Amino acid sequence: MSGDHIQQYGAGSIGKAEHSGSGDIVAGGKTVGSTAGGPAVEALLQEIQRLRPHLDEHDRAEVDAAANSIAAETSAERRRSLVQRITGIAALVGELGVPVIAAARALLGA
Repeated sequence: MSGDHIQQYGAGSIGKAEHSGSGDIVAGGKTVGSTAGGPAVEALLQEIQRLRPHLDEHDRAEVDAAANSIAAETSAERRRSLVQRITGIAALVGELGVPVIAAARALLGA
């Protein structure tokens, strides 16, 4: 077959499903079934958990809101914004925030 011709109807149609061999499946332009964010996100979330007891209620709520969104975020720009929000708060904590900032830099490839 020289090309794909796909016709779909109904609300549950997701489009062509593709698998690149790396553990991901792309269906309808969205990655499904992959690890949410990978090991760099997991490392950041672990460091955030260690930092949480040292935050006041307001900062903890801000960090939690960003952390809850970061793993599922597919937009690089939005993910960067969430990471910046987290690292800004971590920087204000001082030395206790350094591991969070290091994990965030690793996630962003800095």
